[in-house]
Amino acid sequence: MKKLPLRWRSGLRNNGMAIMTTLPLLIFDHDGARFAVDARLVRESLRLPELTLVEEAPPWIVGLFNLRGQIIPVADLHLRFGHPAQRYSTTDHVVVLEIDHLATGLIVSEVREVIELPTHAIQSPPQFDAAATGSTHLVVGEVRVGDELVTVLDLARLTSLTEAMALPEDALLAEAAEQAAPASYFCPHATSAERAVFRKRAITLQEATADEEGSRLGLAVVELGGEYFGIELTTVLEFCNIAELSPIPCCPPHILGAMSLRGELLTLIDPRVALNLPPAPRGGKAVIALLGEHAVGIAVDQVHDAVYLRDEELHAPPVALHEMCGTSITGAAPYAGRMMTVLDLPALLAREEWMVHESV
Repeated sequence: MKKLPLRWRSGLRNNGMAIMTTLPLLIFDHDGARFAVDARLVRESLRLPELTLVEEAPPWIVGLFNLRGQIIPVADLHLRFGHPAQRYSTTDHVVVLEIDHLATGLIVSEVREVIELPTHAIQSPPQFDAAATGSTHLVVGEVRVGDELVTVLDLARLTSLTEAMALPEDALLAEAAEQAAPASYFCPHATSAERAVFRKRAITLQEATADEEGSRLGLAVVELGGEYFGIELTTVLEFCNIAELSPIPCCPPHILGAMSLRGELLTLIDPRVALNLPPAPRGGKAVIALLGEHAVGIAVDQVHDAVYLRDEELHAPPVALHEMCGTSITGAAPYAGRMMTVLDLPALLAREEWMVHESV
């Protein structure tokens, strides 16, 4: 399997000149199930923003948002499969797809990775009833990725408005009555803090033009010891769950051990000591960052968001914090009603006390 970057703008198109022997797949989780879609049709992945409700749309189109001047309709995979609606979370993502020059968003729980597999690895799904409507028409096949069985979706049918509107009117009305509870606000059960996060994301996406986005500071927002920290996205490869660790001899306590990520061994580091945070059990998430030519894992409690800051939104760090952490801290910015500390990860990991000089 060939691993590709998590954040990209796909420029690949099938030009009809060669027969594909491999297929890039975006793997994502949605409420405990694992799915894959053709990565060539994926423009980007971003955190779920506030959506504007829309009338006269199929019940599985749950709203719109403005992505740098382009209006994107967003589909709910639960409703598309005919399942009851679920409550949205600030940790959810929208995968933006582009099919026949039309963009559509798909709400997912978590984007996992992009891999490349032989096309023959995808097995056709079982056909229980060829005349049935619903999810059987949305599945291309099944593929094994590691120890997981992944369902590969047909994006053209999944996002087709024409196919949905071709259903009998009484079927559409029954589907809408069963699935879509009346609401005057996107995610009506969200807390005020969650609404603020959704709204902030929507405003940021609406205001950012392509040129402005390039000049903004992209940050992954993580939590450690109840505090928010921002890590520059340019250094981040991906986020993952912390797997079983193997101890590394002759290492200081902040070196938690080595973990295997798809066969590659990575060193996992606890940044609490360098950030003057009290010791605590390690979190369940890791930020995989590229430092020079090597990847390293940074243990965190939670991964919350990805944000883009304007220059005026980044403030100088508190004097006491800057004196304590030096160049490891580049600034501070408001996030979710609190202050987030912005880290210079390469500077943080280059601190003298983090170096390991012993040999085995």
